[in-house]
Order: sequence, then structure tokens, then C-alpha cells
Amino acid sequence: MLPGTSAARCVGSHIRRFSQSGQWPRVMVARTCPKISCSVPNKVIDIRQNALFRMASVNIRGFATTAPNDCGGNRFAPACIEPQLVATTADVDDLPNHPEKLLIDVREPSELAATGQIPTSINIPLKTVRTELSLSPEEFEKKYGRKKPATNDPIIFSCRSGVRAGQASFEADQLGFKNVKNYVGSWLEYAAKHDLPV
Repeated sequence: MLPGTSAARCVGSHIRRFSQSGQWPRVMVARTCPKISCSVPNKVIDIRQNALFRMASVNIRGFATTAPNDCGGNRFAPACIEPQLVATTADVDDLPNHPEKLLIDVREPSELAATGQIPTSINIPLKTVRTELSLSPEEFEKKYGRKKPATNDPIIFSCRSGVRAGQASFEADQLGFKNVKNYVGSWLEYAAKHDLPV
């Protein structure tokens, strides 16, 4: 078994907790995981005790930066997204000047009722994004009062915190839409900048 895999199975959240402290400890991992200790400057923390073990040294910097960013192939996921695929609050604020750009909020209707929604956006809950983007142009316009985007038209997805918007962006991309962005800040960022409820 790879030492990093062993660490993941044995300490899970402990690795994230120690690595997020910014001190990047070394994790000492027994091959069969009877004992693991994390050493940080001037301190050793025993996570499991009372067993004989053979030690393997694992530098968790590489592990800790790759495991949380494993986005399952979704290049729109907030942890993996490249800057050119991100819509900003400035982009969203400018949407009234660009009717050719479609902003789709993928939160549930009850969430929008509780907080409000971004002007010019339409609501298509995440679970129906694929179906709704597959509607004919006539059906889409009748249902949403907006022209259905063509494959090269700009689409921005938003939600509460960017995670569902990332999934919706991924699904649109799979359907062949080529000009898709995730508003990673989504409602939390928009509301904070406009003094709205979250």
C-alpha cells in the first residue's frame, strides 16, 4: 500500500486539520496503521497508541494539496477551476448591459424565496439543468422568457457558494455549450457586496 493511501485511510480529517494549520507536518505511518504520529515543530502528537509498527515517513504537503483538489474531472469545480472559467461579481453586475449573456441560478426556488436573486438571472435548479438545456429553443423561451443560448453564447451559473454552479457548468459543458463560466462567489459573495440576506 502506498504510504499516502495509508495516511488517508488512517487519519483522514487529521491530515486536513494539520495541513491547514500551515505548518505542514510529517506524518509517520505504520504500514498496517496501528499507530500514526504527526510531528510539528517542537511537538509530537500521537493519533493512535499502544502498538508495534514499522514506520514510513510521508510528507503530506503533496498529499494534502492533491486530495482536497480531486474534482472528479470537473474543471468547473471551485477547487480546480482556472481563472478564465470564473465569472466575477463585476461580470454579474454588468449583465443588464449584456442581454446576450444568460445567468442561471441553480439553487432551489425556496432558497431564492428566502434570499432573493441576482437581477437578470433565471432559476433552473441543478437537478433539472441538463433537461432544461436540452429543450427546444421555442420551449425554452416560452418557459423562461429568455432566448435559449446557442452553443457559443455566454452562460454564467451561480448558486449559493459556487459548488452547485460548478456542477451545472460541467453539465452544460458536456452538452456542448462552449462559453460557460462558474460564478464561484455566487450568492454569498454577491449578497455580501450588495448588503443582501444570505
